[in-house]
Amino acid sequence: MTTSPEPRTAVVVDSGACLPPDQVKLPFVTVVPMSIEVDGRDLRDGIDISSEELYALLGGEGPLPTSSSPSPGDYLKAFRAAPQSCVVCLTIPGRFSTMERSARVAAEMLRDEQPTKRVVVVDTGTAAGGFTLVAEAAVAACAAGLELDQVTAHVGRVAASARVIATLETMRFLVRSGRVPALAGRGSDLLRVRPVFGFIGGDVRRLALVQGTRRALRTVVDALSEQMPRDIPLRLAVFCGDAAPALPELVDGLRRRFGDHDIQQLNLTPVIALHTGPGLFGAAAVVDLPLPG
Repeated sequence: MTTSPEPRTAVVVDSGACLPPDQVKLPFVTVVPMSIEVDGRDLRDGIDISSEELYALLGGEGPLPTSSSPSPGDYLKAFRAAPQSCVVCLTIPGRFSTMERSARVAAEMLRDEQPTKRVVVVDTGTAAGGFTLVAEAAVAACAAGLELDQVTAHVGRVAASARVIATLETMRFLVRSGRVPALAGRGSDLLRVRPVFGFIGGDVRRLALVQGTRRALRTVVDALSEQMPRDIPLRLAVFCGDAAPALPELVDGLRRRFGDHDIQQLNLTPVIALHTGPGLFGAAAVVDLPLPG
């Protein structure tokens, strides 16, 4: 990634974007951490608690931790601190989190304080590995020195192409978060099947119920290959909870379908682990669009 001497636009994302450390350290990138409450303590996602520590808590006997999204004040602080006069803020869909609304409230507050500073909030329509790939596209566009309108247009096109396919070991944690009905979650667990989901266009669809990890791996690869064209450049990523042994086979399956691509292996943050539980793995793809200009 080539960085302009003075990027014109800053990037603000929450910790769920799972940006790699080299991008988090860039001076025009700000990551607003989500919070996890453990025994009355508020811990910053990925800073005060690791995914490994979170999984240990999920397997314990005590009450499960809870999470909270960044507040408007958290976003406002990030917008104020951005050295650039323009900011693009990326979020997951508003139906799954309050982050989009909080970011928009903060943008309005900043407009009253600093009328010359522009903030555009973009609902990426995706999450997990798809959110990472879209956020990386935003970082690359800003690093290239693009104007805010160019950055947001590019991000919008990349986000529209994003596809995420994932499978869970259990629905218990999604049920607890309120993201799926309790009856559906109990049914999947009682049948000892793994649900496979697609995150497409801001909507989550259950694609299949399968038995066994190997069949789930094949289903993830099959579903992603059905969703993405094979004759254009793509960016691919795989991710997991504490199911790292599944990743090599998943990577091999994707390369057999899509060719010899670089496939990024993402480290998910503790908040994602909290909502999905152990055994999560999946794959994401976006079209590798050239930067405008």
